[in-house]
Amino acid sequence: MNRPVTALPGPESPGPVLPAPAPGRWRPLRIGLVDLFHYDVEEFWFRDGRLLLRGNNGTGKSKVLALTLPFLLDGDLSARRVEPDGDPGKRMEWNLLLGGAHPHPERLGYTWIEFGRLDGSTGEAHFRTLLCGLKAVAGRGIARHWFAVTGQRVGAGLDLLDATGTALSRDRLAEAVGAHGMVYDTAKAYRRAVDEALFGLGERRYGALVDLLIQLRQPQLSKRPSEAALSRALTEALPPMDQAVVADAAEAFRSLDEEKEELRAAREAEQASTAFLGHYRRYARLASRRRARLPRREHARYENLQRELARAQADRDRASAEREEAAARGAALDERAARLAAQDATLRSRPEMLDARALDRAADDASRTAADLKRAEADRRTAAEAHTRAVGRLATADNRLTAAREALERIRDRVAESAVAARLERPRTEGAPDAVLRREADEATASRQRAVGHVAELVTLAEQAEERHRAARLRVDEADEEVVHGEERLAEAEEDVAREGQALVTAVRERLSGCVELRVPGLPVLLDAVQDWSSSLDGPMPARTAASEAHRAAASRLADRAAGLAHREAATAER
Repeated sequence: MNRPVTALPGPESPGPVLPAPAPGRWRPLRIGLVDLFHYDVEEFWFRDGRLLLRGNNGTGKSKVLALTLPFLLDGDLSARRVEPDGDPGKRMEWNLLLGGAHPHPERLGYTWIEFGRLDGSTGEAHFRTLLCGLKAVAGRGIARHWFAVTGQRVGAGLDLLDATGTALSRDRLAEAVGAHGMVYDTAKAYRRAVDEALFGLGERRYGALVDLLIQLRQPQLSKRPSEAALSRALTEALPPMDQAVVADAAEAFRSLDEEKEELRAAREAEQASTAFLGHYRRYARLASRRRARLPRREHARYENLQRELARAQADRDRASAEREEAAARGAALDERAARLAAQDATLRSRPEMLDARALDRAADDASRTAADLKRAEADRRTAAEAHTRAVGRLATADNRLTAAREALERIRDRVAESAVAARLERPRTEGAPDAVLRREADEATASRQRAVGHVAELVTLAEQAEERHRAARLRVDEADEEVVHGEERLAEAEEDVAREGQALVTAVRERLSGCVELRVPGLPVLLDAVQDWSSSLDGPMPARTAASEAHRAAASRLADRAAGLAHREAATAER
């Protein structure tokens, strides 16, 4: 971009050959700006430590100096230190974002100055480069800034732009500086490093020197002179006084010993006369005090009586006013108690409380139904077990009956065969073994039939228990459904109760907090008690009880105070 400011002397476009230092003290060689103000990359060269900037008004001569010297020696970003005119409206972020005219919301730039000197004994060249990096973000101002002091030279070992032409960040600058210098984040540490690298004045003298530069840098200094500020800045920038001068002044003061001795004698005489005069004054005061003791005592007694009378009258008036206020507050509290009692009755008679009692009864019915269900389940299990055992016994009896019948048939066959073989065949009688076996078989059959009948009864009982179980389960389901509905209604009722309770607590807090004379002690504990009472409505309302107790206590105190004031009034009137 075009350069609005030219630096003389020095080349218009410095080539790769950089300015060489001169023997002796440190002298500035170059200053530069990187991505600051209207500059991309710009350098200005010094000649013998001097720089001349020329250009039309508004080309940026003052801005170049404001961003380099004495800013790079001070490190303070405030406008009163950076800007020559000290205008607080010219903030540092404007030099980066140009008041929103810059096309990007963020901008990172550098300002730097290079010092150099040539060692006269060895002929070695030494350099010191001071840098300040600034990063501004739209809406946040200067987001971050940092400083660096290094022995490298910009353009010859130290580049402030990377390969893409972007200014280095703080971390990348630290990597580029490496062991040749140090990067600082605070202006105090940076100023100490600059003083140690270039001047060696110490913190106080270095600060005074920078303040003097800022004072002398003000524009149109001759039109608005400030002799006191300039004198103070010049005085603070002066080096310490020579010890020889101090010794000469001390020697000159030794001649004042004689005058000091004479002055001491005069002062002793003056002190003696003053002491005598003070003693005589005390004597006069004591004498006059003895003569004025009686009238002063009577006057003091009169004034004391007047003050006591005034205090007694003021206490009587205040007690009367407090009694009237207490009576009014008592009436208001009684009215409040009546309203709270009406609200209590309203809350107790609301449908939500009836629903809550219905829910309690439903819960009791559900509990009883569940108990009946458990008993029916137990009866069903017992009947099922008995049915299983009876079926097993019936199967065993059937098997035994079949086996007995088969054995009886085999015995009959063998008996018939034996009778035929022995030619003893004859008609069977009642007393024959066949009759005995038949009787036993009939008895066994009757026993098994009775067992079967018992099993059938048990099966009937089991079916009846199953039927009762189904009916009980149906009732339990209905009860569960009713419990669910009841819980919903109970939840709604509890929410209403909680809401009303919270409203009641809020009303009690506002009412009791607004009371001036009637102070209820332990308000947080009382509010917790009111909250608990609103959910159960058990017993009297805590707020009414506490208010009544506070009212009785206040009434008792006021009565005692009224009695004391009446006594004091009577005593005062008697006096």
